[in-house]
Amino acid sequence: MMRTPILTLLVLALIGSAEAIIPNLSAADIAQARRDGDAMNVKDSGYVLGNYLIKAYNEDVILRPNTPEIDGIVLATPFEKIRYETYLSNLEGKPMTDARAGTLASTLAGKLTFRVYSHSPFAVDDEEEQWQLAYQADKIVANPDKQKSYLDFFKPATLTIAGKTYTAKPVVDGPYRDNFTLPSGEATSRNLGVVFYTFDIKNLPTKGAFTFKFDDSRGKAYDIKSDLSSYR
Repeated sequence: MMRTPILTLLVLALIGSAEAIIPNLSAADIAQARRDGDAMNVKDSGYVLGNYLIKAYNEDVILRPNTPEIDGIVLATPFEKIRYETYLSNLEGKPMTDARAGTLASTLAGKLTFRVYSHSPFAVDDEEEQWQLAYQADKIVANPDKQKSYLDFFKPATLTIAGKTYTAKPVVDGPYRDNFTLPSGEATSRNLGVVFYTFDIKNLPTKGAFTFKFDDSRGKAYDIKSDLSSYR
């Protein structure tokens, strides 16, 4: 199932408030994240993004006029990732185990990831032609093992915090394919994908304002501001 959470999952407020990012989760943190993930009803409510959804541009499958190709941006802290994976495990009928949660927490330690959910600005039938046109103007090294798509044109992003700027390369999941609806009511098939930008936060502040910047596949700039103090 690849319908992006931005398009299908509820955006509700989290219970309680966070004070700072936790780069290394304690056993108690892991247990709380798992409880949060277990508490989400996979049939009725879906995954609760809460304030981890730092920006939403498109919350449904209708492509309104001037809809950007970015659907939404999620700030994935180690805590959020454990709760998300716990929810997905329940959805798949394979509940999270202590061993897997511990291994996952170790893998996530010191990492802050921005999940950028997107859809192609072009119909699937036009994707190859548009890729060729974009390639002529912006030469890239395409992955021969993956289908060519708009996702190939995402470039590194920056994270600025406490007066310092850090860079992360894009890691892409996709393309996948799904149906959208044009304002006319006509159905259109588009490629989808998630772009991950991961920053090492072991040496970064866990509180304070930050700015996250990146360009989409067509060069449209996104400048996202928030505060690490709002997340756990």
